[in-house]
Amino acid sequence: MQFPTLLILSSLFSITSFTTINAAPLTSRAVRDSTDDATTLAAINQLLALFSQSLDNKDFEALRDVYTEDAVLGGEGTPPTVGIEAILDFYTTTFQNESLITEHTSDTVLGSNFTETTASSTSYANVYYFGPAVFERGGVLFRNDSAQFREKLSNDYTRGADGNWKISRQELVILSLEGNAGLLRPVPGS
Repeated sequence: MQFPTLLILSSLFSITSFTTINAAPLTSRAVRDSTDDATTLAAINQLLALFSQSLDNKDFEALRDVYTEDAVLGGEGTPPTVGIEAILDFYTTTFQNESLITEHTSDTVLGSNFTETTASSTSYANVYYFGPAVFERGGVLFRNDSAQFREKLSNDYTRGADGNWKISRQELVILSLEGNAGLLRPVPGS
């Protein structure tokens, strides 16, 4: 029996290698094995890097290059956020605490459902949140608070007429949390 081939890209938002593995057939998920799939997966990887960089730099306008105009952002137990303007508002509000420093990294991207204009992926990310600096010693800032999330992102992508890929649907599941999740709350006067 011939099994479809899935592409797996393992990196920290840079293309270090990609490997094909044989997998059992996926119901209603036709996966082609072609150089187009590798190119699509590389584009998805770069898009996820832009997503992380936009959040870490608090450059929320750059998210316009990440999401489609009618994108849907969802998560466990929260109503969906629909449309680019609502998504920008969501991230601006979530990360409005100026003393909050974030670091987003992704370690696995599994791509599937490749067509000429659509694709899907599942990725896992570590997200670190650091509170305000407490003191500095030897050029190192010591912080009194931090939190770490392990997240699973399930994304659907659409390729626009300009040839660029964007996220059309994103589902976020928090797999684990360590530390102070209250860091995301705004600090009075910030």
